[in-house]
Amino acid sequence: MAQDALNIFLNKPKADVHNHFHLGGSKQRFLALYNPPNFVFPSKYEGLPGMIDFIYQDLNRYLRTEQDVINFMRISIESSIDDNITYLEASVDINLARFFGGSIQRVIEETKNLVEEFKDRIDFRPEIGVNKDLDLDTAYNHTQACFDSGVFHSIDLYGAEANQDLYPFVNLYKEAARNGLKTKVHIGEFSDAQSISEAIEILNPDEIQHGISAIDDNDVIDMILERDIRLNICPESNIMLGRIQNLKAHPVRALFDKGVNITINTDDLILFHKTNSQQLQELHDLGIFSLEELDSIRSNGFNQ
Repeated sequence: MAQDALNIFLNKPKADVHNHFHLGGSKQRFLALYNPPNFVFPSKYEGLPGMIDFIYQDLNRYLRTEQDVINFMRISIESSIDDNITYLEASVDINLARFFGGSIQRVIEETKNLVEEFKDRIDFRPEIGVNKDLDLDTAYNHTQACFDSGVFHSIDLYGAEANQDLYPFVNLYKEAARNGLKTKVHIGEFSDAQSISEAIEILNPDEIQHGISAIDDNDVIDMILERDIRLNICPESNIMLGRIQNLKAHPVRALFDKGVNITINTDDLILFHKTNSQQLQELHDLGIFSLEELDSIRSNGFNQ
């Protein structure tokens, strides 16, 4: 039955709309380029700090040059295609410019090249990725260059969630909306439901990356429903980071039952290892969702 469910989802076209592009490659494709690595891929992390330690102490030893960045982005898009992802919204971190001599134009150029190269195999819609820790002047200047390029279709803000000042990014989000970009924000994975409410009021996002803490506050659920905000959820990421104990304990079913528009996504495949097909299969095999419900969730990702 498990293999049957996996084949069902593998054979169906899927969307991935919560994907950090240079971290979106599979372990298998990474090992084909950088084998053997001088580390062991963790089976679990000690929260976000543990994940960040692994990235900086281990993974980034293989991310040193502009060619490495291009390699990581290429295996990301190839890994999406491997899982029959036909629609991809993946965030291109603007601070990757540091590998290109500080040139955001080079990042834009390489992103555009990948869109063109793979256009017959996947509908790749690049997303501007902004870390809250990046210097604000750099963030605004790089983001403006991305707006002007016409290459990007959405914007996402990420980094630490709790007790963060989002007001410095208000004008950035207004400018993104003026340029016709979809707006997203990471919130409510490790931060509480109130932080989701504040992010919605301050940034007025179209979609929320994670947002699972909303389940703790019906008023926040009502706000999400009233504004028709989609939650782009990554169950395996939540589990491996220790936010949720296991899939049975995940609030994804409760959010669905409350009428929240949800999708299932990979987040960072090279860190969390489970494809969309595998996650959909597990949600089915554990009896959390029926095949029909999962097909509806799968279809949600194509609604732009």
